[in-house]
Amino acid sequence: MWAKFPKFVLGFLLISLLASIGFFTKSQTAALGNLSRWAFLLTFAGVGLRTNLRDLGKQGVRPFLVGAIGEIAIAVITLALVYGASRFASL
Repeated sequence: MWAKFPKFVLGFLLISLLASIGFFTKSQTAALGNLSRWAFLLTFAGVGLRTNLRDLGKQGVRPFLVGAIGEIAIAVITLALVYGASRFASL
C-alpha cells in the first residue's frame, strides 16, 4: 500500500499544519499559495499533454456523460451548500 500511496499528500499535510500553527510569515504563506497554484497548473498541463484524444474517442460517449453528470451534480450541491450557508449566516 505504501508504494501506491501519493507521498505529496504527506507534504501537503505538513505544510498545512505548519501554516496553521503560524510557523510561516504572512509573505511566506502568500508565496506558498502562489507556488501551489503554479504546481497545480503544471500538473494539469502534464496530464493534458499525455492525453490521447483518439483513445478517449474510442471509449465512447458514456464515460464523458458520467463525468459531465458528476461534475454538474457537484456544482449544484456546492452551490446549494454555499447558498444555504449564506442564508444561515445572515440569521
